[in-house]
Amino acid sequence: MRNRENICITYLDESRLVDFNTKEEYYTIASITALREKYINEIEVKWAELRKEYNVPDGLNIHFTDVKYLLQINPRKPYKPEWINIFKEKNTDNVDRLKVYHFFKDIINTLEEMEFFIHITGINVNKEHIIRKQGAWLKNRSYQPPYIAFKEHLDLMVPYLIKLKEQNQVGIENKNKWYSTKLRYDGDVGLGERQDLKEAYHHAITIGTKHFRPEIINELYDEIRFVGKEEVSTGKEVTHAGSEIIDFIATIVSRNLWKREMERTKITLENQESLEPLDVIGLKIVREQKINDINY
Repeated sequence: MRNRENICITYLDESRLVDFNTKEEYYTIASITALREKYINEIEVKWAELRKEYNVPDGLNIHFTDVKYLLQINPRKPYKPEWINIFKEKNTDNVDRLKVYHFFKDIINTLEEMEFFIHITGINVNKEHIIRKQGAWLKNRSYQPPYIAFKEHLDLMVPYLIKLKEQNQVGIENKNKWYSTKLRYDGDVGLGERQDLKEAYHHAITIGTKHFRPEIINELYDEIRFVGKEEVSTGKEVTHAGSEIIDFIATIVSRNLWKREMERTKITLENQESLEPLDVIGLKIVREQKINDINY
């Protein structure tokens, strides 16, 4: 049985970027990891306080793309009504953009106070290769980018978990206490992608990853579970705040990894100082890697 003091929580989400000029596609997995006790007693608490301050009701997931969209003065499509209700000016139905701006400012400040670490794995998808251009027959018989990226991501996180053991080792009695983590993946992924992710995890714990044999993978990864949107922010003891946090972070770090449309990582409002989430997020990145989909 694993020691509760040596357990971490990891929340993961994916981001897809497409360069419509070059037709290149970038698939990125990002994760945040924290010690379980810090996650439960600090991250969950601080995030709940932020939601309460802005009157975000239980059960309403924060989709940051939808909230940031409120900052557009002439939107191409209507704002989501649930977010207008939260961020409208008093006694009107107009969006209070300054309130939206301060919401993002408070998010950045809250993240700065939290103790977690970020890993990032990106794969440059080769859509023109014969393996990717074939139809469903070959697609169902080959490993797709989510499988490749996730297995590489599990490999990437291992040194951090090993380092945790070294940093927190006290006395000879603790020498064999590994720090393992419970993986919590965004449950909003499609069925095909979910199957790829589950298969990558089970292959990792069965045959290992690129650099590590299955013995160490089994020690460091406790389980994987997909968290559905209906489980997030329900008002229960564990609200899966990490799911919303990684939703905010994933696209930002993906753009930074591939240096694509970097201006979209900022939060801007006329007559206000531009907010740079990467100033805080970047300090929490432990390791990141870019890999090619197919090298031949």
